[in-house]
Amino acid sequence: MDPLVPSDPTTKEYKEWRVSDLDGSSLTEIHMVLSTVVLSYWCWKCKTAAEFHRNPAKFSGRSWQHFVFECTVFLVPMFMALTEHYLYTTIAVLIGTGIYYRKQIPNAPYRADKWAPDPRADSFKQSFAPGKITPKSYLSIYRAEMMLLTCFCILAVDFNVFPLKFAKVETFGTSIMDLGVGSFVFSAGVVGAKSVLPKRVDGKIVALSLWQQLKAGLWTSLPVLVLGIARFVLTESVDYQKHATEYGTHWNFFFTLGLLPICVPLGLSLCGDLRVTSMALLVVYQALYSLTPLGNWLEHADRTNIVAANREGIFSFVGYLAMFLLGMSLGQEVLPDAPTFKARRMRLVSVLGVWTTALISFFLFSFVLGIEPSRRFANAPYCFWVAGFNAAMLWVFMVIEEDVDSKLPPQLARAGRPAGYEVPVILEAINVNSLTTFLVANLLTGAINMQVETLLCTTVQSMFVLGGYTLMFMLPALLLYRSNIRLR
Repeated sequence: MDPLVPSDPTTKEYKEWRVSDLDGSSLTEIHMVLSTVVLSYWCWKCKTAAEFHRNPAKFSGRSWQHFVFECTVFLVPMFMALTEHYLYTTIAVLIGTGIYYRKQIPNAPYRADKWAPDPRADSFKQSFAPGKITPKSYLSIYRAEMMLLTCFCILAVDFNVFPLKFAKVETFGTSIMDLGVGSFVFSAGVVGAKSVLPKRVDGKIVALSLWQQLKAGLWTSLPVLVLGIARFVLTESVDYQKHATEYGTHWNFFFTLGLLPICVPLGLSLCGDLRVTSMALLVVYQALYSLTPLGNWLEHADRTNIVAANREGIFSFVGYLAMFLLGMSLGQEVLPDAPTFKARRMRLVSVLGVWTTALISFFLFSFVLGIEPSRRFANAPYCFWVAGFNAAMLWVFMVIEEDVDSKLPPQLARAGRPAGYEVPVILEAINVNSLTTFLVANLLTGAINMQVETLLCTTVQSMFVLGGYTLMFMLPALLLYRSNIRLR
């Protein structure tokens, strides 16, 4: 064995060495693994719609049977895919299950005049109010699924059952955890668009001023920044392992998240079009990185001062801010209530446009200019990859919802559907308290790493610990949701 390689898997040095200099995995493999997320939702949606269609009066999405099915269809495939246990078998089972339940949904009533207005259009017109924002099930599913994957991976990477090719790469490359970090920021941007959308106050549409947006951003940022400081103090006090090239010596992901809401209003004051602002940020940042000595300094500088020591967190913030703004631009399209049923369907085209633009930009930077994605510095190819993937996921969720719901008779109006039909309980609970769930997952990850020698666990022991951990970080969100309490 190389004398420079630590030999004791229980030491901090070995754990830090283990996740160093990783190259990641291919885009095909990453997208194949994450296809289980979409297939799980498709299975759940088809089964729920078929059951609801058979007996709408007695349908209840809050029974123990539904809860067990949700855990089975959402958690088990995630475990199998992210630990490389029977990936293709898992995908095949999900596809077969989805087809089985899809065939149980009766077709919508026959319409002799195909060009006549859709019977559901009237209910949309009657419920529409300018400035009104009602929960969108496809957004809840999308955000909760991203959070579930992120929380699972932050502990799973410390076990041998989790392939290191899925862990964060050193500098250039792609991996599932790299995509998870970016997806966390992008999805936060999608729902963060609510803060800049015109609001309905006393029957009037009111746009927030720059000062009101800054004040709201500061209020949002404060608890997250406090969490970042607390995390730094705790990890330093217990000598917890950390990878300096991830965010820097003192920086952590909470600082990045906390600073985003403060900078967004400033970006909006420069240019009202979020897409223009985000694209300009990425192009300028990438040009400085590739055409000036900045790139070489970022990759190779010694950590001799506070800026150099935390250069990953400081400079990658530019990329994450652009990614957040891209998410907000998409949120402006999908968050407000659609005035008509046709407008609702046209959102599929809008999201598809974002997906296509991000995909073309990614291929331009990666394959024409030859610039590899880098999560470490959040460069332009990485940001466009994350934006394209998330837009694609959101689009597919919207298509599934549109396809399955179109089979229901018009009299089963959206307003009359019971809780548990639109969004699974476990995902709705995570969605409404997503930051709380993320904080609990981080605390549990630290506690488990301090009490359990994760790298010495067998496969069975690892799966048992990861299963218990998943249920534990979900439990507070479920209890809060059951009590109708919403924190963050």
